[in-house]
Amino acid sequence: MTDLLVQDTTTTSISSLFRDKKILLVDDQRSFQVLMKAMLINIGFNKVTILGSAEEARRRCQKEEFDIYLLDYNLGMGENGRQLLEYLREQHLLPPESIVFIISGDNSRAMVLSALESEPDGYMMKPFSQEQLRQRLQRALQRKQELKGIFVALEKEDFAAVIAQCQPVIDSGSKYATFCRCLMAEMHVRLDDPMAARAVLREGLASSESSWLRLGLGKVCHLLGQYEDAIAHLHTALRLRPLMVDAYRWLSAAQLASNNPQDALDTLSRATEISPQSGMLHRQLAEMALAQGDYLRARDSTATMLDLNRYDHGKNAQLLGSHIHCLILYAMNSSDPYHIGNLQKQVGNALSRCRQTLVESEFDFATFEQICQARVQVARGEVVRGKKMLYKAIQPYQSEPATMAAPLLSNMVLGLAQLGEYEYAEQLQPLLRQQENVEPLLLTCVRTTFDDKAQQERQQKYRELNEQGIKAYTQGRIEEALGCFREALRRAPANTNAAINKAQALLQLTKSHGKPQTELLNECKSTLALLDGVQLNPTQLERLRKLQEDLQAQKSRP
Repeated sequence: MTDLLVQDTTTTSISSLFRDKKILLVDDQRSFQVLMKAMLINIGFNKVTILGSAEEARRRCQKEEFDIYLLDYNLGMGENGRQLLEYLREQHLLPPESIVFIISGDNSRAMVLSALESEPDGYMMKPFSQEQLRQRLQRALQRKQELKGIFVALEKEDFAAVIAQCQPVIDSGSKYATFCRCLMAEMHVRLDDPMAARAVLREGLASSESSWLRLGLGKVCHLLGQYEDAIAHLHTALRLRPLMVDAYRWLSAAQLASNNPQDALDTLSRATEISPQSGMLHRQLAEMALAQGDYLRARDSTATMLDLNRYDHGKNAQLLGSHIHCLILYAMNSSDPYHIGNLQKQVGNALSRCRQTLVESEFDFATFEQICQARVQVARGEVVRGKKMLYKAIQPYQSEPATMAAPLLSNMVLGLAQLGEYEYAEQLQPLLRQQENVEPLLLTCVRTTFDDKAQQERQQKYRELNEQGIKAYTQGRIEEALGCFREALRRAPANTNAAINKAQALLQLTKSHGKPQTELLNECKSTLALLDGVQLNPTQLERLRKLQEDLQAQKSRP
């Protein structure tokens, strides 16, 4: 009788836990939808909504909230379950007391780690039994119920309230104590008090060893500038839990801050081998590789990111722009001429993989493709052809460059830098930073290009030579001025201002001779060809018109 009474009480407790809970199941397989609905009804749920795609789920969740979200990782064409979860979080469409499970039939380590990276409340591998599902949902719901105040305060970003709610859980010795201690430390960091965060974590480690507390302490030590301590704590965390991907990320950051960039790159590369479908890891690796000039790693990581986000219209174009930039950088900096020879094919393949997806969106793919192909021509040494292609591609936007989408604008800026059109590139750069929702990797591509020491040296030397040439010309030293302008153009092969200055010096020099100088006039003609089809400002246009008139006059001299 006593056993029966206990059993009835437990059943009632479970029933009340499940009663009236609204469930959203997102899965593209009809057979699994039917199976899951039967399981959920048998467990005690009676409000089950089933959708077949991430797109349908997005629309529904904008209108309705649920208590439990069961998202299949692989949803066929379109976004996957992880991307859907990230979207729902970004848009604040998940109630703080709700739970999210990701479900997958792929038991590979890469798939599991990718799913766990998005931090769902649970992860389940197909096939599973009804009892397994019941137990997992029960534990997750009880956890959310017990810690409800914490999650509500977290949703409101009331960090002080989160700390206050966590302390009693820690003091009680609850099974959630380590989670609350780590969360409390994070809240102290957000309140700009890393010393308090360190104290909370150290106190926990004094009681028992924990990979999560070590990870938290590694993060805090890094923020405090204690990089050697951070590295030691993170190594311990990885010894305790070798697949802890987040520990690799912070270890890499600490190694980089300790002036060990190669170790940092190797650590991130190891992390991507463990979790190859982690977009976060590949982004961090690509950014670090670009900054360190490791264009092979940057190329490979951007290719992976592009593949992982192939159905995300918002990210796809920007990641494609980043990947093509890395392809060009790798080819231009490779000692093997094969890569330059193969660059057009590589870029063409990348464009082809994304063409259908982007053409169907509102993105101006035709202009983007022309800009990319122009950059390929410049990289291959076809400077004049590449410059004409570039300016022709952006002609519709030249009066209002701010209307260009970020992938177009960034690759335009990078193309101008390739040509040595530094003045125009610097004029457009602020427009890119002003745009909303720009992919950080795209900004990294531009920033690292202009921060590159070799690029800065070329740009500085070009400016010095151009200024020296102008000074020599105004003082009547025309041959010296011409030498400066020639060298300036070698540093900046298609710079419009340097080309105009050089042509002016050539014409002035030929005027000083008694007869027309065919060689000088031909050089002037080829220099002015750099300006064909280029949109010039009013001052440059007027100078060009006068130079063309002078060139014709010089040619017709007896």
